[in-house]
Amino acid sequence: MKARTMIVVFLIIFVSCSKESINRGLAADELFAISKEALDNKKFGRATEGFKRLVFEHPGSELIDDAQFYLGESYFYSKDYENASVEYKFLMQGFPESPFLDDANYKLALTYFRASPPYYLDQRRTQEALRVVERFLSRFPESELFADAEDVKEECLSKLSRKDLENGKLYYKLGYYESAEIYLLDVVESYSSSSYVDESHFTLARCYVKLGREEEAREILTALSSNGGKFSEKAEKELEKLSKKE
Repeated sequence: MKARTMIVVFLIIFVSCSKESINRGLAADELFAISKEALDNKKFGRATEGFKRLVFEHPGSELIDDAQFYLGESYFYSKDYENASVEYKFLMQGFPESPFLDDANYKLALTYFRASPPYYLDQRRTQEALRVVERFLSRFPESELFADAEDVKEECLSKLSRKDLENGKLYYKLGYYESAEIYLLDVVESYSSSSYVDESHFTLARCYVKLGREEEAREILTALSSNGGKFSEKAEKELEKLSKKE
């Protein structure tokens, strides 16, 4: 009985593997069709195998740049961002005339952003994503992905500005007001469209009060109190405190 059971188990495993594995010796168009179907059905391992084989077995095929791009997509959607970035870059460098060139540039930026850690950790990946997406916006102004790329840029800027803001707030709490000023000024000067600008201005004004630079603080607080933002009320209260000190 045990021997028969083992044979049945082996056959089940063999059949399952046969269904997942892609046959050898397929033409480029057959390989592409099978791989693209696997990708569409979220069978990323099978898609990766197929596109990779097409690239290596049919280097002269007219489908080669398509396969190269979708190989990157297979890695991307399986959240293997490291390999995805390698494949997108290979397409960009090896197929400069590909119709997928703008897609690969955009997805490379998105890959770097998705691979970046939380804002409080090292943000080199986010900075690289910002560099790539800005290059995309410059090179492909007519791309259908332009608006999506602008969104990625804003997400990068938001993440980087939050890191600077939190550093500034930490130095403020520790009493290192001049160090706090450096980070807070970087937010308001380098990331002017960030949602963290008002909070940075508010914290900067409080630094100036601590440093005895009350006129500069009052100027910032007056602007905040009149802009209708979520720090308007807090700015008014700080202005009242300054008035009482006079």
